[in-house]
Formats: sequence, structure tokens, C-alpha cells
Amino acid sequence: MIIIALYALGLLLSLLVITYFRISRGISYRGGVPRVGPPGVLGYIKTALQYTFDAELVITKGRADFSGKAFVIPTLSGPVFFLPPKYLEIVRSSNDDVFNEPMAVSEDLQLPYTMDVHQMENPYQASVLRTDVNRAIPSFIAEILEESNLVMAETLDSSGESKSITLPVFNTMTHLIARISNRVIFGTKTCRDPAFLRAIVRFSETVTLIAPFVRWTPWIFRRLVYIALSSILGGKQKPLRFIVPLLKKRRADDKLGQEHDKPRIADFLLRAASPQEPLEGIAMRLMNINFGSIHTSSIFITQVLFELALLPRGDLNSIREEVMDALESEGGWTKTALLKFKKIDSALREVGRYYGLMHFALPRISVLGHDLLDGTSVPPGHRVAIDMKAVHFNPQVYPDPDRCDLFRFAKMREDEEGASSKYGFATPDSNYLPFGAGRHACAGRFFAAMELKIMLAHILLNYDISFPPGVTARPANITFNGAIIPDSKAQMVFTRRQ
Repeated sequence: MIIIALYALGLLLSLLVITYFRISRGISYRGGVPRVGPPGVLGYIKTALQYTFDAELVITKGRADFSGKAFVIPTLSGPVFFLPPKYLEIVRSSNDDVFNEPMAVSEDLQLPYTMDVHQMENPYQASVLRTDVNRAIPSFIAEILEESNLVMAETLDSSGESKSITLPVFNTMTHLIARISNRVIFGTKTCRDPAFLRAIVRFSETVTLIAPFVRWTPWIFRRLVYIALSSILGGKQKPLRFIVPLLKKRRADDKLGQEHDKPRIADFLLRAASPQEPLEGIAMRLMNINFGSIHTSSIFITQVLFELALLPRGDLNSIREEVMDALESEGGWTKTALLKFKKIDSALREVGRYYGLMHFALPRISVLGHDLLDGTSVPPGHRVAIDMKAVHFNPQVYPDPDRCDLFRFAKMREDEEGASSKYGFATPDSNYLPFGAGRHACAGRFFAAMELKIMLAHILLNYDISFPPGVTARPANITFNGAIIPDSKAQMVFTRRQ
């Protein structure tokens, strides 16, 4: 017992020493960029803790103290150089040997632990999304619609005499998206397997929760921390037990020349993979796609539903009428019909502008360092990010930016001839950054747009939505380590329409 106690004490002291030196590095960077918060180690820790639970408070203070200039935000994993919009184009257009995006993503998600080291070394899954998956979107629409019809009837229809059911929105949408997405990722059998869905949802939900704790831990203890947290919260092992045998069978069928009923995203990755890559590696890439689809899409659709529930009935009916007109003019649910869902598209883009997914955009590692041309510089090896709100709430671009107007971009399309795709939900530009920008823009955004439009249109055509009695305002978001997440406990009432 004494030996164990001494070992534990030694481990704790080592952890404290390593943490102290990490924080010391966080307050001794070169370049002269000012830091938010009180000076010294204690000031750094205090501000970093504030940022962890209320990022907007710290960022707002930085904007006020250093108006229009770069400033440093202390975080528990190191300082972040927060850059104003004037540096956006430099960061966006720079090569990865200057401002490196894959390194930042790997660090944010702690990919060597939460997934595997190959995700960013050779991210061919992103190329598959940009090519094979985007080309297949028209053929996916019928299956996405069919699965939406089935799972929403199972989930949103009341089983009692009442036509209404009250559900926790975020969790419900997360499970709906997991099932609907996996209809075209793996097929009907897998997407309807409750055990698989529980495993893949748990994995997708916990990646962004586990990763910060791993990042905050000195690297020599990170694997132990990941093993401990994933055993409690849920990690990659359970979904792998489902996916690897499935891939093994599909690969065997391919070798025998057996054709599948319909191509799946899993098939696209199997064909793109190197023959030397183990099935576990391909499975992890499919889990990466699942994570992106489930995590991002569930946030967007929940935020839109919260806002739709506050709209006057006339505005909701105008969205329904537009959907019905599009379906009638195009003969059903087609890619062209979805392009005519301009008000749903506008609502998705507006919640992306107003709420977003993070408090910052374009996270990068400054590989070479960068001269900010105002007497300060970003040292090599440090993180940079663009101030998202300063971009999205620019009154010169977005009049009345502090109001969430779901029809904002539909109106902008009407006012500007030929701007149909310019203001689309999946179109990133220098004034709209939830999906990133440039060559590193989210590869799965077109698939997400298709799926979300179908789901939202189906909900609006078939259900009335409202908050429970007594709720008159949308639920406040939860922020953690710079991320913005809808309140998972918030409920909504879904009532089947006549």
C-alpha cells in the first residue's frame, strides 16, 4: 500500500510540474500580442477556466480591450491567437506549411486517441465525400426520404389518444440523423439495428467531450485518460465491432463479383482504400464521417426547430407552401425541388450565422509564425483562429445582425438577381464560416444540406411544432471550450397535422 501511495504521489507531482511548465509557456510566448485577463500564472489559469465555460465572455472582453487588433486567449490547452477579420483571407488562402489546418483538427479532436493517426495523414475520406458522395446525392434522396418517413412516424407520432408527443429535441434529432444518415452509409439492416445506433451515437456524442480532457492532459498520460474516459462515456470500440465485420463481408462479396443492391458510402471508401489498409482503418474513417454527420447536423436542425417554434403561424405556412409548390413543380422529391426550398435553406444558413458551431473560425497551427504588420507577430507552433462573431455580426454585411431572421438569406436572394447559390446554406464565403473556407471547407456539407432540407420539410409538412406550455423563449445554448451546443434537456411538442 505504501509503495502504491508513493507511486500515486509521484504521478501527481509529475502532473503538476508538467502542467506548470505548460502554463508558463502559455504566458511567455514571443511576438508581443496582448493577452486577455490578469497577468501571471494565476491570471492565466483564471481566464482559461472562464473561457472553458463561457468563451463569449472572454472573447467579448478581448474585443473591448484590444479593439480591432489580435489578442491572445488563454485556454487550458495553451494560448490561442485570436485574429480579427482583416487577417481572414491570409489564413484562408495560406498553404498548410504556413497555417496548418489538419494539425489543428487533429489536436482539437485528439484523433490519435479518439479515432486513429491515419485520419489526417491520408484523409482520403474527404476526397470520397467531395467526389463519389456528392455525385451520388440525387440517388440518395429517395432513400433519405423513405427512412425519414419511417423513423419520424415511429418517433414523433403519439402512441396514445393524443396527437401530440413531447420529446427532448437535441437527443431525438441526434438519433434520427444517425439512422437516416446510415441508411446510405451502410444500408437498411445496419441503420435499423438499435445496438449499432446506440454505439455510433454514443461515439459521436462523446468525441467532442473526451477530446478536451485528453488535450488538457500532459501527453505522457493522454492514452490512459482516453482509455478511462471512453470506458465510462463510450468510445470507438463498440461501433468498430459492428462495422469491421460488415466491411469484411462487403469486401468478400466484391471479390466474388457479387453486386450490392445499391452503392453505399461504405462501398465508396472500400474502393478508394489502399489494399494494404486494414479494415479497422476504413471503419474508423466511416466513423469519422458518422461523427461529422451526426454531430453537426443534429446541432443545425435543433437550432432551426427552436427558431421555427417561435415563428407566427403565417410564416410557418409560407415555408410549407414553398415546399409544396417545389414538389409539385418538380414532380416530387428531386435535387431540383430541394434547391427550391429557399426558406428552409435560409433558416439553416441563418442559424449557422447567428449561432454557429464554435466561437471561432478557421483554426490553424502557425507553422512558420506570422508577422501581423502592427509591431506584433504570431510565434511558430502556436494556434490561431478568426473571430467568428466579428465576421458574422458585421452590420455592413448583415443589417440588424443581432436579430436571428430565418428569412434573411431568402430575402437577399430576391434582392440580388442571380444570387441563388451564393447565399445557399452549403456555400461558404468570407462572410459565412461555419463550414470553414477555401480548400479545407467541410467536404460533407452538401450531403448535410440535402438531408437536413428533407428532414425539416417532412417535419413541417406533417407536424405542428411548439414549446411546452409556459415556455415563451428558445432555450439558451450550452458552451464548452469554445463549442456551442443546444440545450440537450430542452423539449418540444410535435403534433401530427391533419
